[in-house]
Amino acid sequence: MGFVACGFAKAEPVEDGFAAHFRRWLDLDYCADMDYMRRNVEMRLQPDLLVPGVRTIVSLAMNFMPQSRQPAISLYAQGKDYHDVMRQRMRQLMEDCGLEGRCFVDTAPVMERYWAWRSGIGIITQEGGFISIPGYGPTVFLGELFLTQESDRYDSPLPKKESGRGAVCPALTPDGLDARRCISYLTIEHRGPLPDSLRLGATFYGCDRCLRATPQFAESKPTAEPAFQPSEALLQMTPNDWRELTEEQYRSLFKGSAVKRAKYDGLKRNIGRWLK
Repeated sequence: MGFVACGFAKAEPVEDGFAAHFRRWLDLDYCADMDYMRRNVEMRLQPDLLVPGVRTIVSLAMNFMPQSRQPAISLYAQGKDYHDVMRQRMRQLMEDCGLEGRCFVDTAPVMERYWAWRSGIGIITQEGGFISIPGYGPTVFLGELFLTQESDRYDSPLPKKESGRGAVCPALTPDGLDARRCISYLTIEHRGPLPDSLRLGATFYGCDRCLRATPQFAESKPTAEPAFQPSEALLQMTPNDWRELTEEQYRSLFKGSAVKRAKYDGLKRNIGRWLK
């Protein structure tokens, strides 16, 4: 079905150290205007509050590294919206295997990276806190099955690897990512004017600097998944084409794409800053 990793974890409360780190991250206002992160905190930390009766959490990963790319767009958003692609596959998997429960793809109060680590499918990188899957690196999407059935065995976290490189971006702090200083947050989630100090580099939607700076990025390899490949029309866009982007072109280029998260006005705002 296109998944590159699968791991099983007992549906238990999130470990104290991770829970304390998350609460501190919220207290520092590092979530910026993403108020949904402040809601349902206890549900995020205790899975049976989200899905009563859950006994097993299955973490799944899909490789999204495109074979070719439009340089102005972040790697993860070159093709179709991963929410739709993964959710469809996960529902099919549950149906085929006769599983009972719910599936989530970045749309519910779930600590996805924690469960990916806890289920043993990847390590948490020092740079950026990404999940890196052995043999695929950090260019992966994550999804979870919250199942009411028990498994006959559960997986353990992989051994931790220290890179020793430390922070590679001003938005990265010892307490986690400060979204208020993050290019991805500012160009995707943030509404309203961009900070005067913000300078955009290669991309105007999202940012791959932290991703590329992780040593595990060297493990990334192109995916054969057609849904995550850019269209020919997107590949052909030039800086001048982006400058003249109309709302009709925007709808055509990004139909079924995660880029629509930024809206047309937000994308034009980003393009204006990017071209300066």
